[in-house]
Amino acid sequence: MEKYIDNHLYDHLVNNSRSMLSVISRNYRYEKVNNTFCRIQNRSSGSIIGKTLSDIWGEETFHSKIKNNIDICLKGNIVRYEADFEVPLYGKRFFEVVFSPLADDSGEITHLLAETIDITDLKVSQKTIREMEEEFKRLETSIPIGLIRCKPDGTILHYNSSFSKIIENDERENLEGLNLKDFYKEKALFDLQIFHFENEKMRTFLRVPLITCKGKEIWCRISRYIVTNKDTNLPLYIDFALEDSSREIMLENRLLQAKKLETIGSLAGGIAHDFNNILSSVFGYSEMLLDEVKNNQPAAEMTARIIKAILKAKDLTNQLLTFSRQVEQEKIPVRVKEILEEAIGLIESLRLPELKIDKIYRESDAVVYADPTQLFRVFLNLLTNAVESMKDSSGTLTVTLDIVNGEIVKKESGKSIVADDYILISIGDTGTGMEESVMSRIFEPYFTTKKIGKGSGLGLSVVYGIISELDGEITVKSEKNKGSVFSVYLPVSYEYTKDMTVSDQKRILYLSGDCHESRILSSALNKRGFIIDYKTGMEGLAKIDGKNNALPDILIFTNDPDNIDSDFFYDYIREKNINVPVILITDYDHDLSKEKLINSGIARNVLFKPVSLKELLSAIQLTLNK
Repeated sequence: MEKYIDNHLYDHLVNNSRSMLSVISRNYRYEKVNNTFCRIQNRSSGSIIGKTLSDIWGEETFHSKIKNNIDICLKGNIVRYEADFEVPLYGKRFFEVVFSPLADDSGEITHLLAETIDITDLKVSQKTIREMEEEFKRLETSIPIGLIRCKPDGTILHYNSSFSKIIENDERENLEGLNLKDFYKEKALFDLQIFHFENEKMRTFLRVPLITCKGKEIWCRISRYIVTNKDTNLPLYIDFALEDSSREIMLENRLLQAKKLETIGSLAGGIAHDFNNILSSVFGYSEMLLDEVKNNQPAAEMTARIIKAILKAKDLTNQLLTFSRQVEQEKIPVRVKEILEEAIGLIESLRLPELKIDKIYRESDAVVYADPTQLFRVFLNLLTNAVESMKDSSGTLTVTLDIVNGEIVKKESGKSIVADDYILISIGDTGTGMEESVMSRIFEPYFTTKKIGKGSGLGLSVVYGIISELDGEITVKSEKNKGSVFSVYLPVSYEYTKDMTVSDQKRILYLSGDCHESRILSSALNKRGFIIDYKTGMEGLAKIDGKNNALPDILIFTNDPDNIDSDFFYDYIREKNINVPVILITDYDHDLSKEKLINSGIARNVLFKPVSLKELLSAIQLTLNK
């Protein structure tokens, strides 16, 4: 009876096991199988017992996945392995197989017990976990947020590559074992933040100053989460998330700077307009006074000095109006490289022996819609400042010309709407550089670091106004004693229409010294539809002769004492009896009271350097209408 119960219990346990159980003979045949085996194979025990393993599992599966392991087991070894098999009821499944040798009373191994456990669900779970781990690792690697796990005292246990990048660990040294507190500018702040964890597990701290591996100060937003022991509630470790706030701070500062400059511009523009109106009245009365006292030499000279001061003041107010974007530019399609080359040519003509100029032109044909003379002022001002910053030592001036996508400008400026493409003009130097406090004010009118009398402080403010009027952007990066880089972004003009200012083409003789700005103006006039004959020096005078029937409609003369001064030019055209209206371009310090071209009425208009295209076009139109 007991034997029956034992056998019955044994059969019950075997047949109700979740594992596939079978007894296999030395000739690879099944002698016993349990109910689970039959159910998964979808066969009766009678159709399995007596069959070989190759009959049940297939010849290829038997030889590739089963036979070798059985042979090892029949030598007296327990064999455990994993494999996938095709089963009728479920298709491809994963199994863990255990072969245990069975011996008779003499100790000879005659059979083996095979226990086959379906581990498909476990495999799927493990695969899912692995994929999640790999995905987390990818996320941890690619996310631009530094992730760090530390001991409660701040000792770093683990960190991702973004933290290494944020902290400027370029050499990729192992930071594990270091203390995160050491990267804090104020180490007491770290202890204070840890103290706050006593009552709250998670907290975010904004704008915490850190010191990078290179000694640079950066500001980061830091979030922390404390992980505690479930049993003791004591802290196990602290997880940190660091986000570099440098760009955020940069955009905020740029926005504040733009608002400040806009406010200053509105104020400066209003004052400049009112001041110009006052100057116009003073200028008018001074001219009348000069006419009244022309026979009184001392009084005439003093009145001329008043006029000269007025003109200088008008130039300053015009610069303020340019900064405040209240001076409209006369725009034409301009190939930037040509204007940039003219400005660089003027710098090269200074023959500075210690200066090295590197020109990197990745884009040579890009066109922008701008006033070429104003663009020339921008480039010349930036180049001059760069050279002056290197005047005490040898240096390298690097000029780069390229086209960049508008998304770059969007990131640099924080603007939501930008053009598709921008031409980028970068002017870099290896000079003295600037501190942050200086960089934040360089575009303000009358702000200058030069000695008293060495600069008006309006150069960069005018540059800012011109570029803003062109819907462009200007940025600066600088490091003390290492140099500065000014980057100018101007929208590329792929399509444009020439705006002709005259219905019939007029002939203009442009007579100048070797002046870069004059060449730019003559080229700009040619693009506006005028027939331009640009000449320098004496060869230009030979083009105008009273006997020549092909005289120009207008003669633009730039006073240049080093080539042809105005007195020589006046004597020449009087001697030749040439009757052509003249536009005189001269410097502010020119004594107008003694200018023969003006007193004789030959010069119909007088312009003072620097001359914009709009000013020159207006003077030409007035001259033609007289």
